[in-house]
Amino acid sequence: MATTLTPEKGTEPDGRRPHRKTAARVRVTVLVVALVGLVLAALVLFAWMVNEEHFERPSAEFDELASTIDSLPGVEAVEKERWVEAPTFANPTSWMAVTVDQAGLPGVLDAACATGYPDAVMWSLHVRTPSGADVSVHGDSPSRSAVGSGARCPDFGFDAVEVVDELDRVAPGLAVQPARWDATRFALVEGEEAPSAGFTHLLPLVAHAEDLVAAAGLDAGTVVEINSSSLGVAVQPDESDRLLALLTELADEHAVSSFWADGRETNTQARVQIVAPEPQHDAIEELVRESDLDIADLPVRFLEQ
Repeated sequence: MATTLTPEKGTEPDGRRPHRKTAARVRVTVLVVALVGLVLAALVLFAWMVNEEHFERPSAEFDELASTIDSLPGVEAVEKERWVEAPTFANPTSWMAVTVDQAGLPGVLDAACATGYPDAVMWSLHVRTPSGADVSVHGDSPSRSAVGSGARCPDFGFDAVEVVDELDRVAPGLAVQPARWDATRFALVEGEEAPSAGFTHLLPLVAHAEDLVAAAGLDAGTVVEINSSSLGVAVQPDESDRLLALLTELADEHAVSSFWADGRETNTQARVQIVAPEPQHDAIEELVRESDLDIADLPVRFLEQ
């Protein structure tokens, strides 16, 4: 006689208990959710890294340093930030920006050298001078652990106080950022573009290139690179007078509004690039060739006005 077996109560037709199936589904769901969470977390972390996202890490000692600087004579404003970045979220970076008048600059530097704050600091100093020059200098001071009991003065790569004094004398009204871009060049970058076209307002930097090198405490053979949207030149030692004469004549007699020629390669070729009216091109190129400057033999390219 045939016997028909029926599933036990609480089982599926195939005899499996339903809670095993449900548990398996739950495990799969949890695994998928976890994987999605990991992917999203990785994407967020990657975005933080790409954007160099700052995560604040306040410090009472850093706040105290900022208060000390802010209380010094001649200081007009102090900004600061202390942060960490992904992916390590460790080793905080400390940055401080100080706006100060020329007379107050030495006091700010003395306080920076003598600080008890233990970490390295990135300094951005904006100095306003009596002649109307705006000078920005940037440098780092080392951590206490890096120098032990030694001085922790910001390193700008040059004598910042003397350079500010010299720019006040020779470049009134100019906004300039001095910088060391490499071991052989001292750069003077125009901080704010002049409202009028042309480059004649920058010619005092060409005329006093050697004075600025001396003020910076650099070797007399240092090249001075002047960089702006309308002028890019590398003033070689003993060439400042000849370069000044050339640029003055080009601007005054041939309506040259922009001139770039530092002897470095641009798109694999060193060249002189000039913006000037087309009828003046031949005369301009002849003047460059006859200048006896380091750039005299470079190809000359005229750009559209």
